[in-house]
Amino acid sequence: MASDGMNPQLAADSSPGHGHTPQNVGTKTPADVDLGESERSDKLYDIDRIRAFEDVPFLISRMEPKDTIVTYGDAVEQIQVLVDFLRTNEVPAGAGIALRITEHTPATSLMILAILNNKGHFFPTDKMTLSQDLCVQMSTAGVDYLLVNKHLTVAPLYFTLLDSILVFEEDCRLYTVKVKSTDHAVQTKPLPANMCYTISTTGTTGKPKLIHVPYECIAPNIVGLSQKLNVSMADIIYLGTPITFDPFVVEFFLALQNGATLLTSRHSMRDSPSKVLSALFPDNLATPGITILQMTPSLFRQFGASSIRERVLSRSSSLRVLLLGGEPFPSNVELVTWMSPSVLLQKHICNIYGITEISCWSLLHIVQSLQSPVPLGTPIDKDTVIRIESQNDETSQQGELFLGSSSRRCYIPEVDDQTKASRDDSGICFRATGDLVTRQQDGTLFYSERSNDVVKRAGNRISLGLITRKIQKCLPSTELTTCLWLEDLQKLICCIRSLESKTRVEQRVQTFDILSKVSIAEQPDRFVYLQHFPCNVHGKLDKQQLLKMCIPLAQPAQQILKSYLHDRLECVEEPDDNLAKRQRLEDAAPCGYDLSFRHAGGTSFHAITICREIGLQMCIDDEQRHLFEMLLDENIPLRTVLRFLDTAKLVANNIKRKNVEPAVVASSCQGGLVIKRIEQPVLKLQLYWKVNFEKCIDSPVAEYEGRFICVGAHSKILRTLNPQTGSEYSTVKLPDRIECRVTFLSEQLAMVGCYDGCLYGFNPQTGDIVFRVGIGGMIKSQPMLTADGRRIIVCSYADDYNVYCLSAERQEVLWCQRIGEKPIFASPLELPREQSLIICTLDGSYSRVAITDGSVEWTQKYREPVFSTPVLLESMSNIFLSAEVAGRVHACHVGNGKILATFTTEGNIFSSLVVKTPPTFMGHSFAVFGCIDQHVYCLRCKAGSGGKSVDFELHWKVNVGAPVYATPTLLTVQPNGLLVWCAATDGRVMLMNFRNGEIQWSDKLPGQVFSSACFIEDLRRVFVGCRDNFLYCLGI
Repeated sequence: MASDGMNPQLAADSSPGHGHTPQNVGTKTPADVDLGESERSDKLYDIDRIRAFEDVPFLISRMEPKDTIVTYGDAVEQIQVLVDFLRTNEVPAGAGIALRITEHTPATSLMILAILNNKGHFFPTDKMTLSQDLCVQMSTAGVDYLLVNKHLTVAPLYFTLLDSILVFEEDCRLYTVKVKSTDHAVQTKPLPANMCYTISTTGTTGKPKLIHVPYECIAPNIVGLSQKLNVSMADIIYLGTPITFDPFVVEFFLALQNGATLLTSRHSMRDSPSKVLSALFPDNLATPGITILQMTPSLFRQFGASSIRERVLSRSSSLRVLLLGGEPFPSNVELVTWMSPSVLLQKHICNIYGITEISCWSLLHIVQSLQSPVPLGTPIDKDTVIRIESQNDETSQQGELFLGSSSRRCYIPEVDDQTKASRDDSGICFRATGDLVTRQQDGTLFYSERSNDVVKRAGNRISLGLITRKIQKCLPSTELTTCLWLEDLQKLICCIRSLESKTRVEQRVQTFDILSKVSIAEQPDRFVYLQHFPCNVHGKLDKQQLLKMCIPLAQPAQQILKSYLHDRLECVEEPDDNLAKRQRLEDAAPCGYDLSFRHAGGTSFHAITICREIGLQMCIDDEQRHLFEMLLDENIPLRTVLRFLDTAKLVANNIKRKNVEPAVVASSCQGGLVIKRIEQPVLKLQLYWKVNFEKCIDSPVAEYEGRFICVGAHSKILRTLNPQTGSEYSTVKLPDRIECRVTFLSEQLAMVGCYDGCLYGFNPQTGDIVFRVGIGGMIKSQPMLTADGRRIIVCSYADDYNVYCLSAERQEVLWCQRIGEKPIFASPLELPREQSLIICTLDGSYSRVAITDGSVEWTQKYREPVFSTPVLLESMSNIFLSAEVAGRVHACHVGNGKILATFTTEGNIFSSLVVKTPPTFMGHSFAVFGCIDQHVYCLRCKAGSGGKSVDFELHWKVNVGAPVYATPTLLTVQPNGLLVWCAATDGRVMLMNFRNGEIQWSDKLPGQVFSSACFIEDLRRVFVGCRDNFLYCLGI
């Protein structure tokens, strides 16, 4: 392994991972600059400095079929254009600019460099661009400008568009804050000189804080890492960390400091780890792979142990440096499954540690052995100081770790403005890490756990980290565990990630082995088996999401006790035939439910655990105390306890539980309370066929009885296809674009609206035009055939009448009507019992109209337009749901249109709502829809008696990483059950579990997706249009 003092260029030349980048050889490097010296004015990102790298690749955007390469010379030219763009729009030098970007691209990288070369600082944010939260956060940070890229829409209520510019064919728009927030604290104190960026903590370990990072804080970090890791121009660094997570800055600045190359992929670990793996380590030897990879351990594990060993950490891989940080480092047992010991002689496998409050990294350890425990490491730069404080404020070898520096000082208003930062006599500013560590006699530091991982359980203080480590030692090397504390129920939950499914017997054997090796106070109340652990947007283990996955549904009190007896004490009721035989034996000892709780192996601690859970269902506190006494009485058999529970007054559906939203989990046994296993067949979708429509497809896809697929495109082409093969039945070329869904009247007649203002009837099998009716305005709303089959309702953008009713037989106009003052985008909702329609318009008006004559029965009005098609809460309901574009979902009464309930999201809603009332959800209905705040929502809707009231409750919402315009599709796939199909504007497509929103499968299409999909259950195929001009057929 190269020593720290080795010349970087020699180290690079000696590394076997660099033979694939001959284009970098021979390029002259600028003179090395000690960026820690304040007297030097040039910075690593200065345009004059990076100009010297000339033809060296600055960024490789890995795309199919070939890479897009931007050299440092190309970057310098575009940076200068962007700096001029900022100055033209009078953005003052030194101003902070917020960045809201969806993914790393050449354009976003150059936007950052332009801000820095305008002597400003950047502020990455993931707040929704349509929410007030973004405006408030920017005001708090003292930032007045906002740069966004691609399709992101910014709320005109809070921001003013100044200008836009194309950067490598990507639209970048500059906004300024329209009105500063007066309801929240605004940054008034001057920021540190030489500001580089502002970053926000995630809030996972406390309240989110803004961290203002001057150049003097991050620069020594980059210089120190460059020296310790021997970074050179020959390196290719994966730029994969989200911009809101400060290790991103390390990837970005390491390249700029050393003239190295950044590599981006259009795929992410969230979408498809296998595709990211192929992008980073391509099979084609002529295509360069990365040499430096920085990830969290949780994200890195998603590659899979076999892929890590065979492709990432094999001796032949291009990788030279692996930095794992942000979470506890993997155990030696796991490391052995990833690599052979000889890999350590060839590659730097590093444990890197730091906190955002001293951005970014502070300690580094290069692994020397797979057998020795891996410490936190030593300071990366000479100014970083370590201090350990015990609970009694005395310096100790065990306690909370504090990191300090006299030069690397970030400004944290929430801390520094309230109290004096912790400083010693030398002027060193210390920041608490929240991590408990142990320092050995030789000074080596080892991580123990988070300080808030110590909780009180039934009078005992227990350490979640210690319990996790004990249980991990009981598991095979391929399995992981983490322990969670459910405060509301005072439950200790052990989650075990097992890639291979375990049988019920295997689970029980493992569970009892674990229970025998921890103390009673450390014994988990529940074991949950999962095939993967969820990660948050920064790639860390998402404990909040994991906790939701582990919370059980309410169970009958008797079943709770029976499950506990069966799974923890191995006490079960004997079958009747065995019972009869036993009763004939006079000397037979009691067994099964004839035993007392104590004789069955129960302890007082077990009794407390059971009573706490069952007590949530008991209306009378005395009954809970009586249950506890019965369990501890050795003369009372379990059969008597069960009879007591049968007669006790219980609350239905466990409604005494507070502040906990149950998530549905699958169980391998009846009632399995304690040992649960979430095990469903892994979903995989494959491409069966795709058809080119020459221009983008935004129309929803329609199908007829599983025999035809039909969709139109902006190319004016309307095609009917065989859903199995994609072969063409017919093609129709209309005069203008098509954006509305086709409506089938029969196998020989379908109709579709067109931008030319006409409704067309056509034969889907032959393509012949059957009729054409002029409506007078663009038709984007799906034409509707009434339930009796006699009338066609068409809503449009026409200036005079925006609603037409035609006879289905002759296409004659029966009546026409004007609703509101603006066009209609949403499709009408039919009320068959009332012989009426609900129609919503783009001025916010919504009316009930009689189907027979078009008379308006009532009219109401929202504040904002409606793009979403209204839907009945249930088939026979008196309540319908609709959504304003401003993000408000309303429940309204069919009789008068008055709003009964409202649910508000953080972004605009263009998606329609899909309602489902599953038979297993106790009569609740659920509404699923997409939002451009990048979430898919599922609302639980409960109608009151008589249909005069309704309650909304968020059942789940899932961040899909990009805005959602398309309407989700519900589909049933056995044995997985009910799933939600979702497509986002950046091309992401995914399937989610309807019960809890857990993503079961995801991938990414080559273009943006605005088209709503359709699903043919018999074929198990999904059909969706894409803005890359293709219609895709994906089979499950």
